[in-house]
Amino acid sequence: MATNKQLGPNGHQLSVQLTAAAHASKAKKSNGQYVSVAGVGREVSLAYEQLRNAAEYTSEHLLTQKAIRRFFLRNLSFLNNSLKSRNVAEELVYELIQSGYIENNSQPIEIIDTLGAIIQTHYSNFWRLKEVGIKLTVAENWTLDLLSVACEKTITSNPVQGIFIQFAYQHYHTILQKSAFLNGSADDPNYEASLYIAIYKALFKADISSVRFDMQQLYKTSDSNIHDYASFHKRIDEVFSSDLTERIVNYINRYGAPLRVLSNMVQTHEGAGELLAHSGRFQSAYAQQIEKEYLDARSKLNSGLIKSIAFLFITKSLIGVAIEVPYDYMTVGEIIWLPLIVNLLAPVAYMALLRLGLKLPGDANTRAMQQYADNMLYGDDSQISLYPKAKNSSYPIGFRVAYGLMFLLVFGLVTNLLINLQFNLVQGAIFFIFFATANFLGFRLSRIVRELELVTTKTGFLSAVRDFIYMPFILLGQWISDKYSKVNIVALVLDIVIELPLKTVLRLVRQWTEFINEKKDEI
Repeated sequence: MATNKQLGPNGHQLSVQLTAAAHASKAKKSNGQYVSVAGVGREVSLAYEQLRNAAEYTSEHLLTQKAIRRFFLRNLSFLNNSLKSRNVAEELVYELIQSGYIENNSQPIEIIDTLGAIIQTHYSNFWRLKEVGIKLTVAENWTLDLLSVACEKTITSNPVQGIFIQFAYQHYHTILQKSAFLNGSADDPNYEASLYIAIYKALFKADISSVRFDMQQLYKTSDSNIHDYASFHKRIDEVFSSDLTERIVNYINRYGAPLRVLSNMVQTHEGAGELLAHSGRFQSAYAQQIEKEYLDARSKLNSGLIKSIAFLFITKSLIGVAIEVPYDYMTVGEIIWLPLIVNLLAPVAYMALLRLGLKLPGDANTRAMQQYADNMLYGDDSQISLYPKAKNSSYPIGFRVAYGLMFLLVFGLVTNLLINLQFNLVQGAIFFIFFATANFLGFRLSRIVRELELVTTKTGFLSAVRDFIYMPFILLGQWISDKYSKVNIVALVLDIVIELPLKTVLRLVRQWTEFINEKKDEI
């Protein structure tokens, strides 16, 4: 019979905190009254949210947060200081239920007053920030960041995530060599904050909104002194986007598979805290979780492919109608079908072929993750050797020159091909934009597999040739994606032309239904 291993200090702390969180969750009680919303208009609202989310290509775990942010953009004035916070909170809960982000009759009625107080606090802070000279756009972004996450966490509380982030921070703080990531003495004071943010970004795909809120809670930052409050959030912006943070993010991303699996396990497994205390049972459950992650990854790849294709179709169709077709009529008097069809189908075909080439990790990877988890929880963190030491790589200058020439060669060959197919300037630009976007979306899709890999697979000759061809398009797609996310024309059109009037009409219909029901009760 195998001997039960004792948890190390960090593993023991995780076990104790998870057990306490489980008991606290069971102890929560409500007075029995829950928010109920009439179902009228629900199907229309659900359909619109699917369209809106496809147009933005937002990560699944950020959808609720983004929907809350859009609600506040429509319902809060950042020009006139006027607010009825409880009414806004009530409408927020109603809209989230109607749009399918939270279940009907799942939120206690007290949630409205709680959210009302949160909205009032952050809205008041916006005007205080403005008074002390913070730019309007900056103060608005900070306020929307904090409001959207604070409301989401109030509605869908997840204490286990916070517990696990603290566990991961202690783990990485022990095993990572600080000097390997610093690039000069100026980085030293920010290392701990960068490490924490990097863990949050790498393991939980957190955006600046989530990090801002969590760091404010972690440092217990008070808004009593608005100048200190503003200085704190300026520092969050700087550290979040710093080179130091990105270096740590890249490293944890590459070797974070065992912790990602453990994180999902402790958040879904009942009695995870008690399970950790029994090493044999834990290893069996952890092995099952790895297999579950592989199955989930296959589903995510398929759904991600569909979502990517939908995103490309929606944006390409709008671009075609708005630019490509009118340009054809202006220049030649008719639609040039070959470039139009190629521009529509080439990115989609690439995505489909990419999915066929993505393979899930094998048994060697599973064994490596089990060994890592065992050492991390029941051994000494400082003895873990599966992580290679971080190092600042230095490559010959010729590599950089060859890298630049690779871009010129690939783009030159593709440009020559498009000219031979009689693409004009506009059609060629659209091809590069959408094919590069497809490459970047495909690269993001392949991360689903890479995030479960601890054992590095060797790159074959064909893979190296493929990477040579597609790397320039991936980087171009990343650049386009960054610019597009800041000014998402399709999303803006949907928000102004469809969402604003749609939500207004649905709100009036819901209120009318409630009014009629009250009149029925009076009879």
